Amino acid sequence: MIKLIYLLFFTILAGQQPSEDNAQNISIVSTSNVFSEFYDCGCPKNPLGGLARKTFFLKNMMSGRESILIDAGNSLFDSNKINPDNLSIDNKKFKAKNFVKTLEFLGQDVVNIGSNDFKGGLDFLVNITKDSSVHFISANLYDKSTNSLLFKPYHIIEKDGSKIAFIGLSQSARFNSVINKNFIDEGNKYISELKSSVDIIVMLINVLDENIIDLSQSFANADYIFLSGSTKRTEPRTRQSESGALVYSGGIQGKHLSIVDIRIKDSNKAINDVSAPFNRLQEIDYRLNRLQAKDPSITLEELYANQPNVLSLIEKYQKEATELGISLAGFKNRSIFFSVPLSPTIPDDKEVAAFIEDIASRADFPLKD
Repeated sequence: MIKLIYLLFFTILAGQQPSEDNAQNISIVSTSNVFSEFYDCGCPKNPLGGLARKTFFLKNMMSGRESILIDAGNSLFDSNKINPDNLSIDNKKFKAKNFVKTLEFLGQDVVNIGSNDFKGGLDFLVNITKDSSVHFISANLYDKSTNSLLFKPYHIIEKDGSKIAFIGLSQSARFNSVINKNFIDEGNKYISELKSSVDIIVMLINVLDENIIDLSQSFANADYIFLSGSTKRTEPRTRQSESGALVYSGGIQGKHLSIVDIRIKDSNKAINDVSAPFNRLQEIDYRLNRLQAKDPSITLEELYANQPNVLSLIEKYQKEATELGISLAGFKNRSIFFSVPLSPTIPDDKEVAAFIEDIASRADFPLKD
């Protein structure tokens, strides 16, 4: 099933490369709660994740697309509940510092500051991020001594003729020398400031599962929200709010990539989320192909001529697929959400793997464990 997901994903994107219709194509690739995991999660049954796998996927499954790489927060330190590494604070700092360097090597664009990222102290966090090529952002975390923002509140990226603003927020970050201003007020302040000058607004928000409110309506004038802190993971079939921002949660340890693929043909019209109907269309295609696999040399009608119940199901699938196809073709602007598992079936990118192994060779503790 995992291989089928990759095949469908590759086929979808391959058929959506920029063409003569001058459509704008934007792919946003998000991770969350990576917890300084260089390798896969080490899970016995299904070891997902890994920075080298992620890079191979981006280079090969999304080749030809200039993806924007973002992280919703909690990227730099382990989690006591999920992956405690039982290392000394100096060793944790070694991992965090070199994790930033690895993100730079990967070409990471934007990282939101999460509550977990303060484990090494405020001065350490500021020191390892201030001169980085990665844009570390937070719009509501202030230095208590100066009442000034600790990080840039947002970062704007222009891709394929569209301007996309990324605004960072944290509801749950708590640290002695940090003022955590109301993240809803601060977020909406910057949305109002940027709305007229950008095409798409993306919120990166660090919030715990038990603290989650109706973020879609709280940031109704944003377009997309990616969460960290929350350990849940959004599926393409997940029902979204009919109004307000679309909200995506990527799970933990970088095991899945949350990908929003956007295609704009008319900049004056709204972008329609077609993830649910598109996902349903793929499910139907998969089921019809499985029925056809019994004998590809004849039609489905011939193959199941003596099975009226199956023929009725096939007719139902075909009718639904036609209706979905017509509906999807009618959207000039659309976005599709994918949650892609970084499975062991994906090879490691050799350059990234070598970069990480060099870091491991300089550590006086096992980096992988």
